Amino acid sequence: MATQEQIGEGFGHALRTRREALGWSLTDLANIVRYDKSLLSRLENGRRKPTEQHARALDNALGAEGQLITLARRALPRSPAQLPAAPARFVGRDDELSSLAAAVREFADTGGPTVVTIDGPPGAGKTALALRFAHAIAHDFPGGQLYADLRGHSSGDPADPSDVLEEFLTSLGVESESLPARLEQRASLLRSALAPTRTLLLLDNAADSDQLLHLLPGAGECAVIVTSRDRLSGMAMRTGAARVTVSAMDSAESVRLLTTIIGNRGTVDSALLADLARRCGHLPLALRIAAERVALSEVADVVEELDDSRLDALDVADAMPVRTIISWSYGRLDPGSARMFRLLGLHRGPYLSVAAAAALAGIRVGAARRFLDRLAGAHLIHNPRRGHWRFHDLVADYAAELAAGDPEAQVAAARLASWYLHGYSRAGKVLAPYRDNPLQVADLLPDVEPASFTSEQDAIAWCRAELPNVLPVLRLALRHGDREAAWHLPLELWSYLLLAKPWGVWIASHQLALSASAGNDYAHGWVATNLAEGYRRMGDRDRAASYYALGRELRERCGDRPGLAWSLAGSALLAIDLGEIAQAKDFSEAAVELFAETDNSEGRALLLGVLGDMQDALEDHRAALDVFTEAAELMTELGSLQGVAQMLTRSAEVRRTLGDHDAALTDFVAAANAARQAGDSVAEVAALSSYAHLLADVGRPDEARQAYHQALAILESRAEPDDTQAAAIRTRLTTL
Repeated sequence: MATQEQIGEGFGHALRTRREALGWSLTDLANIVRYDKSLLSRLENGRRKPTEQHARALDNALGAEGQLITLARRALPRSPAQLPAAPARFVGRDDELSSLAAAVREFADTGGPTVVTIDGPPGAGKTALALRFAHAIAHDFPGGQLYADLRGHSSGDPADPSDVLEEFLTSLGVESESLPARLEQRASLLRSALAPTRTLLLLDNAADSDQLLHLLPGAGECAVIVTSRDRLSGMAMRTGAARVTVSAMDSAESVRLLTTIIGNRGTVDSALLADLARRCGHLPLALRIAAERVALSEVADVVEELDDSRLDALDVADAMPVRTIISWSYGRLDPGSARMFRLLGLHRGPYLSVAAAAALAGIRVGAARRFLDRLAGAHLIHNPRRGHWRFHDLVADYAAELAAGDPEAQVAAARLASWYLHGYSRAGKVLAPYRDNPLQVADLLPDVEPASFTSEQDAIAWCRAELPNVLPVLRLALRHGDREAAWHLPLELWSYLLLAKPWGVWIASHQLALSASAGNDYAHGWVATNLAEGYRRMGDRDRAASYYALGRELRERCGDRPGLAWSLAGSALLAIDLGEIAQAKDFSEAAVELFAETDNSEGRALLLGVLGDMQDALEDHRAALDVFTEAAELMTELGSLQGVAQMLTRSAEVRRTLGDHDAALTDFVAAANAARQAGDSVAEVAALSSYAHLLADVGRPDEARQAYHQALAILESRAEPDDTQAAAIRTRLTTL
């Protein structure tokens, strides 16, 4: 199967072939379609994926009769396909499947989103039924499938709707830096993204109706399947959702399920199987675990082990019967697998990688994989995504009970925290090698193999995959008294937080770290400052001011001068946001001196930019220009292309104010190029827009239109609904 990169190269080859057949140069084509020649070159060389707008303009110009449009559409990101695998040996539930199918047909006539809920007692097979049905109808939803485990009924915290929306939106192609901070804004963006599509959503294990409020499409032909132990009456009233209740299987279905799982073991007495099914309460989870026991024993032996009190318990729809059932399977594990099962109960994140499991148990990755495979064979864990494992929530509860009494729990929790701490520390060095981090990471604990990265993309992928586990690991460290890991881990996330901006984890992790670092002024000052910056970027200026003040106080008290420089820097940025120019100038000048004293080039360059803003606001434009120039040189030395783009854009604005238009245009072009190389589309659009505006002002409308079109192409490729910036550019184009 061709990769998206190969498809993009196919578009470029077809584009070049068409152009050369007409005898046109890149310049000729650029003049016709009003695109920059360098953009056309990147499209032809496969270094830039085409947008729909690119393809239509070029197809029309070259008379390609739709060929380029077709190739461009094939190069676009594929629809998400997130459904976990359906159970391989699914038996029965014919009535429920028919009810679900009928509900979908009924909703189809309304023209609105389809919403169906599957509720029932624990262990009844709600998720299995939902997956079976979802896979059966997936072909009717070309927009793809989105899946989320909402963790509504487990010992850990339910999934935060804001975090679920973040995963859904990024899966649909929204860039991380474009995600709004507020829950309602993210929900609105999801509704806009889903409205023109036919997408299937499976929201598994919902806690209640409120958790689902912001996760549902508002219009269009999407379908939503929700599973929960709760009846979800509130959501049903709001959406008119069809409801299917799953209870215990009937006797015939239970026997069929047992027979299917046991497989070819000769003739098995049907009466014994019926007895076994009855003793399991006809609950699918109980039936599956019991069937695995039969695979290692005789049906009669398993039946004999079930006494009357267990029969009574299995007829009750609460956690007790499942706990008993899981204990049967756990008791048959070999010692190594049983130890792994208990220790996995410590980790209450949404899933666990093989490497994290190895660190938790203090063994090699290969050995951990073998133990995980054995647990999966006993149906005690499963792998919803490649390389990651998780318990069913009820099995997780049972494992957690065992872990609580395990004498090895504290050291295992410390190993896991050490693995995450060193992993994010190493990732940070790859993502920002120029960043000066004075924090000393505690030595890696024995028998822990740290994560390693071969590229920036590798580090980003690891950080993104493990981020949902950060908060559970922090809570685990706090429960077991590992306060240093609990405050230090969020600080090592810093470079990734700046890149991805996952606001929920940023704030929640540092709030936990704030508690863990109490009494340690040095650590507390770092945490408070990072927390303040998170609140500042989210627009909560009151909290940002409070935490910046706390950071300054703590760092002055403990003599942490490098840290104090960053607290002052953040305070200066906040003062700019508040329009307090004089206060910002004081903070920034003090921070610049400290960065120079501590030889921190990144901080000094950043604060030189802030100081330049202050001088520009005070109309000392020449001084501001000198500062921006120096800051750009420092950013260049550091290798921070994002910083270079920021400083050149600022210097260009000052040059425009001073009337040096040629130099300003040169700086704008250099800023756009630096931003493009850094992959910072936001900064590139800002530089191109300012460049175009200046070109229009100096009487060069054709070049201005070209620059505006470049900026517009970037914005349209991000496919952001209701993009006011794109609308403003279109308005400007009409005036040229």
